[in-house]
Amino acid sequence: MFEFLFKYPAADFAAGRFVSLLDSWQWLLLPLAAALAVFILFGTFRLRARTRLLDRAALALLRGGALAVLAFSLSQPLLEVRSRTPQPGVVGVLVDNSLSMQLADTDDGTRADFVRAALDAADGDLLAELRRRYDPRLFAYGAETRRVEDLAALDFTDGASNLAQALASARAALAGEPLAGLVIIGDGAAAGSAALDEQLLALRADGIPVYPVGVGETRYRRDLEISRVSLPKRVLNGSRVTAEVALRQQGYAGETVEILVEDDSRILHKQTVTLAADEQSVSIPLATDEAGARRLEFSVTPRDGEQLGANNRRAAALAVDNRRLRVLYYEGEPRFEMKFVRRAVAADDNLGVTGLIRTADAKYYRVGVDNRAQLRDGFPNERDELFAYDALILGSVDITLLTRAQQQMIVDFVSERGGGLLLLGGRRAFSEGGYRDSLLHAISPVVMPAQARPDFSRSSRILPTDAAWVHPALQLADSREDSIARWQTLPPLDIVNPIRQLKPGATLLLAASAAAEDEPLVAMAWQRYGRGRVVAFPVQNSWLWQMHHEIELEDQSHERLWRQLLRWLVESVPQRLELTLSAQSLPTGGTLRLRAEALGADFTPLTDGELVTIVTAPDGSEQSLPMAPHPTLPGIYEASLRVTASGDYRAQLELGTDEQILRGAENRFSAAPAGDEHFASELDQALLQRIADETGGRYFAAEDAGSLPGALDNSQRGAWTLARHELWDMPILFLLLATLLSIEWAWRRWRGLP
Repeated sequence: MFEFLFKYPAADFAAGRFVSLLDSWQWLLLPLAAALAVFILFGTFRLRARTRLLDRAALALLRGGALAVLAFSLSQPLLEVRSRTPQPGVVGVLVDNSLSMQLADTDDGTRADFVRAALDAADGDLLAELRRRYDPRLFAYGAETRRVEDLAALDFTDGASNLAQALASARAALAGEPLAGLVIIGDGAAAGSAALDEQLLALRADGIPVYPVGVGETRYRRDLEISRVSLPKRVLNGSRVTAEVALRQQGYAGETVEILVEDDSRILHKQTVTLAADEQSVSIPLATDEAGARRLEFSVTPRDGEQLGANNRRAAALAVDNRRLRVLYYEGEPRFEMKFVRRAVAADDNLGVTGLIRTADAKYYRVGVDNRAQLRDGFPNERDELFAYDALILGSVDITLLTRAQQQMIVDFVSERGGGLLLLGGRRAFSEGGYRDSLLHAISPVVMPAQARPDFSRSSRILPTDAAWVHPALQLADSREDSIARWQTLPPLDIVNPIRQLKPGATLLLAASAAAEDEPLVAMAWQRYGRGRVVAFPVQNSWLWQMHHEIELEDQSHERLWRQLLRWLVESVPQRLELTLSAQSLPTGGTLRLRAEALGADFTPLTDGELVTIVTAPDGSEQSLPMAPHPTLPGIYEASLRVTASGDYRAQLELGTDEQILRGAENRFSAAPAGDEHFASELDQALLQRIADETGGRYFAAEDAGSLPGALDNSQRGAWTLARHELWDMPILFLLLATLLSIEWAWRRWRGLP
């Protein structure tokens, strides 16, 4: 009956929308039609005076309704309805094929069991319903993404989950198809958040909705994981290293565990830790006594009832450098500090301190030089000469002893060369030496007072801050407790440069105070500037920590402090060849990206070098991997390596020149079938929800996956056609018009109206 009266089914009216074929100029006739309607209605009310109000209102209503029906028909109304074409829409179904899908944390067993139950060709409810309505295309994703025809191609053994690459591959493979949307079935593990953000922007721009189905637990009931290990990229041989180990636990709060650190099966350290918060950081001091690229393994013993034990062990690479690094120490006047600094590092085979002291106008005392010509004219005037050093110490040097060009060269030494700069205190240093108005003030970690205080002097006790307790340069003993105790017993030092304010990005390490009521002064602070580090140490006589009468003869606090401070200052200084790996561990069969930086003898980018990386496989075989220059970044070279075998690898840059073959530091990485799949393997519901929200899709929990096909039906994409149905000749309009006019005629006859 509805279709007889309205010409079309009720479902079309529910899903469609009304439009009109009137041109824009024709809509201008509407005011005229409205004026005509008002005239007719007004004429009805102007009937003979004896006509009652009820009659006039009834006639106006009936005639107005008839006019409305005519106006609706004359406006050429259409019903616009979207309907599917006989060709079914395409749905891309991306299935996580990684090892984490083998974890048993669902009601049906493992995550892979859920996928098999949902997508089984014979009785899988989800796949069957998708096939009834759409044309589903299956993709398996892990480190790589591939098209699969059925579940038999899924083995759930990939060692990585690159979700960004999976979305990109599916989007490219289905380009030009009537794509209704993409479906993700997995735990949300994603490699490369930046790449994923790019893909989400592209999907949103193309209007492709994504419908993730989350599989697994968002939080394990009982688990212990080493989630992260932080180590310096490179240290000098013999340095003390602090490793920051992040532990995550669920269900074991209050229990104690032992962290074991091994270097190629050799035990380096054991430490007992009480598990407290869900995630905690543990500082582990380590000693380095062997040069080369080291592979350290950090592990905790699996606990009873733990759901996953594979995440209790994590490896980290550490490059231990055995080169001799050079430090230039410049003093503007003779004093004891240089003598004791050089004595502190005299036994260190990896540090060489060259001293330059101005004794009179244009006269200098040089110590530790390699040849007669070195520093003969005083502080370097040429970039190449200064850049040959790895670090610079400026003592009590009046700023007038450094030309504007030399000051700029020091700034470049830090920002471009990546060298370390240490500003020592003294009566001709900082504001008292005129540095406030120099170029060096811009790179200093402290704000130097505008007003110099040449008469200021304060004997102050040095107080380490919280940041100092974990700083590798300031550990005066093998344990943190002994180091704290040693700092508390050191005698006071003299401060002649009153500095109280830090730059916004600086870190305060040491404070100086003569008494509890005094305002503390800055005794040591540092910041990163460009590629290098800058340290302010406004103390003029640290040598008292060796010569003070309270210091025991065998006490090595002063020597240890300066040795560690200078090592920390130079250990991150870039060398001529630097190799960076995209990962220290990766799944077998995965791709490693290598990026190298090559600098010339003057430390400017090398653009014409023939650079190769020598990769040593676990079986001892070597592969020479050519590095291609980056198209836009001078001095940067890149390459990719597909790792086909499991085990431990070594990589070393090699640059051939006319004079010699230059080799960079050795790097290590490892490959294993599991990769990092067992770390952070819980269901990342937040990420999957974000993917759905940003693309206009909808997130489904595993138990709600049956509602997915219905959600796809509401998608604005896919194989749809747009139909327009004419409504002006609907039978209901004729019947309504005839009814209104008949009632109007009958009313007038009944009421005796003309």
